[in-house]
Formats: sequence, C-alpha cells, structure tokens
Amino acid sequence: MPTSERQAMKAMERLPRTSTDAAAAAIKAMVSVYRERGAPLYAALSERVPEEPELVAIAAHSLAGAPAVHLFGAVHYLLLSDPRDPLAQFFPTLAEWPAPPERAFPLFAQFCRNRRKDIVHLLKTRTVQTTYAERCQIMVPPLSHVANSLGEPLDIIEIGCSAGVLLTFDKYAYELRGRGFLGLKDAPLTFRLDVRGGPELHIPRLGKRIGLDLRPIDVTSQDERRWLLALSIPERLEGHARLATALDVVARTEINYCEGDALELLPELIAGSPGPLCICHSACVLYWSTEAKAALDVLLSEASRGREFYRVGMEFDLQRPQTSDKFVEVVITHYCNGAADSEVVAYSTADGATFTWLN
Repeated sequence: MPTSERQAMKAMERLPRTSTDAAAAAIKAMVSVYRERGAPLYAALSERVPEEPELVAIAAHSLAGAPAVHLFGAVHYLLLSDPRDPLAQFFPTLAEWPAPPERAFPLFAQFCRNRRKDIVHLLKTRTVQTTYAERCQIMVPPLSHVANSLGEPLDIIEIGCSAGVLLTFDKYAYELRGRGFLGLKDAPLTFRLDVRGGPELHIPRLGKRIGLDLRPIDVTSQDERRWLLALSIPERLEGHARLATALDVVARTEINYCEGDALELLPELIAGSPGPLCICHSACVLYWSTEAKAALDVLLSEASRGREFYRVGMEFDLQRPQTSDKFVEVVITHYCNGAADSEVVAYSTADGATFTWLN
C-alpha cells in the first residue's frame, strides 16, 4: 500500500463511522432528498438498500452522516473505471439512454456482493469529497466581508479542500441579481447569484491558497478526477461539465496542498501566514466527531494569541430539505488574542445561488 494511502487510512480511522442501524435509517431518509435533487436512480436504490442486511453492513463502513453518498459514490466510481457491468446501463453518466431506475436494484445488489472488497476498501480510504463548481458562489459574500475587515491580499486556508475548487473562486465571474457584475467578462465560468441584503461585494485579491485534506485530489490524475465525478449524482451532467472546467482552472492555479489531519497541520500553517488570513471549510466539519470540533475551536483560539484572523464555516444542515434557502449555514468567527466571537451571519441554498444575510 502506498505511503499516502496508509497515512490517509490512519487519519480516517479517527473520523466517526456509522452503525448498521444508523446507516439503514440514514439511507432511507435520502429517498426524498434524491427525489428533490432530480436523482431518481439513487432515490430508487435508497428505498431498497435498507431492506438488505448484507448491503447495510457494507454501508456501515462509510463515514457517519453520509452512508448513501459514500456507498453510491464508491459503486459509481467502480463503474466509471470499468463500465462493462450490466449495472452501468442505469447511470446517465455511462448510458446515453439509461434504463428505468426502478429496475436497477437487483443488479446493484449483485454488484455490491461481487465487489464487496473493493467497495469497502474505497469507503475506508476515500473521504466524501463531493465538489460542485457552483459552491464558489457561497465564498464570495463572506470572503468579501472578511477582506474588508482584514485587508488584502487575503491568505486562505481551506480545511477539507478536496481538489481545491473553492480556492479558485476569484477566477470566475458572477452576475449579481440587481447588483451588477463581478469578475472578468471572459472568465471560464459565469454564475448567477442572488445576494439578499448585506454590504456591497467585491472579489478580494488573494495571497496564499492553502488546502488541507486527508487525501487531496490531484487534478492532473484522471483517476482522481473520476472519484470527484463519481460523488456527483449521475443525472447532473451539466454540473459535471462545469466541474471539469473548474478542475482545469485549478490545474493552472498555484495552490499549496497539505495532506493529513488539519488538527496537526494548522498551527504551523497559521504561524506561517502572518498577514490577513481566513480559514474556511464547506461541507466538511459536519462529518467530524464532537471531540474533533471542540479541538479545532481550542486550536484556533490558541493560534490567535498576539494576532487576529477569521474563520468562515459553510456547513450543511442535513435536517433541512435540499431545496431550502437555509440548507447551508454560514458562520463567521473572529479570532483575536485568544478570544473567539462567532455568529451565524447568513444562509444559502445548497448550490449557493441564493445567499441571504441575516443583517
């Protein structure tokens, strides 16, 4: 086993896993979520998987909070790597005219039994790194606010960076509903963003871009890109195309990737970024244990002694429907001389297309 994989497995052992009962309940709860997101294949599978103990036992190796995403992503990845299995006919990413989703389960169950060892290995060595280029929209308002407070160029450290797509949010253009246009007119991607309330926005000038991840995605590797694609719902073909464009931008951008546990890496990285600094995370910390979250709070407070910096958390509330305009809770924390002042400042839709400041 490669050294990087052993390191990832060691770090991932500290992440909370799920029980079989919790896995079954969590997957069942995803039926309505996948229907809302226009993912009929995964909705159909989510109805049947909880009824099969052998499949639930496989799913129990996944990260707590995301057994459906992790399990389906692993299966999708294996099919993308070798689409000759009959199950591939149900995936829009692999079949021009996909077969009816309601007929997929028997072949899905058989695939999981045949490839159990491979699936479990993926669940133990790969994290949930679902990445959508559209999430860059969530970055603009809070990072604009932080830059106004601290100054520029603004260094960014992203916890759970995956491939680093969010670290390139300044490379795209944004049409702001009723508020004009941000970014270059010839940007490779243009997003439409409805920001409700709040101050005037700008795209801050960035300094260092630092990404932390247990297993950062190498965008120059087709296999690594395949893992990101596999974590997206198969019906989301336009989103896949936008992600591919964003990954090309990432490949041309200078980003310092750091592999390992953020709790071990952060102190040195923060000390090495003495200027304006923002630490951010999106759909990441929700997978951490309560103890790890508390350790992060203590670590950041201690690191702020003799200086100040901000933290922007953009975490999902999985208790809310995906269509809710409060699905993403945006929390800004100001750290200064060992003290932390934290506040929920805004909510956003899952894709960041609607961003609502609270005041």
